[in-house]
Amino acid sequence: MVTVLRVGQLKYKVNKRDHNPPHVHVEGGGASVRVNLLTLEIMDNQTEFSQAMVRKIVTFIAEHKEELLEKWVEYHEED
Repeated sequence: MVTVLRVGQLKYKVNKRDHNPPHVHVEGGGASVRVNLLTLEIMDNQTEFSQAMVRKIVTFIAEHKEELLEKWVEYHEED
């Protein structure tokens, strides 16, 4: 997995050759969550992040959606 953005303790990561839909893995403080980059929906049934932190993460992703989608495409077009 490649860290494409880092904000404080949070790492926003993209797997090379990962499954659709385009999504980002967010890790930090022993917690993790996957967020769909097209719909901004949480892809996991459970996360160790608080609901308040999940909202902050989704807001951050919404603000950086274009950049994160570009990284997703970049890592999925490589051979």
